[in-house]
Amino acid sequence: MLDTIPSEITYDEKILRIVWKDGFESKFDLLDLRKKCPCATCRGGHGGKIGAATGHIQSISLVSWKKVGRYALNLTWNDFHDTGIYSYDNLRAYSEGKSEEI
Repeated sequence: MLDTIPSEITYDEKILRIVWKDGFESKFDLLDLRKKCPCATCRGGHGGKIGAATGHIQSISLVSWKKVGRYALNLTWNDFHDTGIYSYDNLRAYSEGKSEEI
């Protein structure tokens, strides 16, 4: 289970970087993360279509992040969106190419 516990989380204007406890390093493009937001609204819940809430986004900035328990990150974007919960398991699997979804 060490492979999905972050030891370091940093970001800049384009990349979110996670170094995991096992030493593996993941880098995520911020625009890709925002467009793949796992919240119900962005995933087509509440009667919407998948991608309808994010398809128009051309650039994005990460304002802040916080841990959600021991299992996920909550990201706050400069478009004021902050309801996506990005699980460590999904982030790690995505960064290793084992999943197309976050």
